[in-house]
Amino acid sequence: MATHIIEVDSQIFRNPMAAELTNNRIKARQKRRITYDCMSAIVKGSAVLCKEGHKFLQIGRKPKRNGLSLLSVLSGRSSSICQNCRDFDEETTE
Repeated sequence: MATHIIEVDSQIFRNPMAAELTNNRIKARQKRRITYDCMSAIVKGSAVLCKEGHKFLQIGRKPKRNGLSLLSVLSGRSSSICQNCRDFDEETTE
């Protein structure tokens, strides 16, 4: 079986872009649940999918067949399904 490795632009994990993405997530958390915080959100290739099987729809955008882009999730964007999802599994800091 062949292994598929998707290269992600390493710049998103280095400053200044990493810091900008972190700041965007902090601001987004003040407004809504973000997909980044859900333990059910998994990365598959360059997309983020829900392991519970929910279909992600990006708020204010057309439906995506293959989930949300990794970059959009890292920047704090969220799927509309996450806002009231009973399966939202947020990591707690207790």
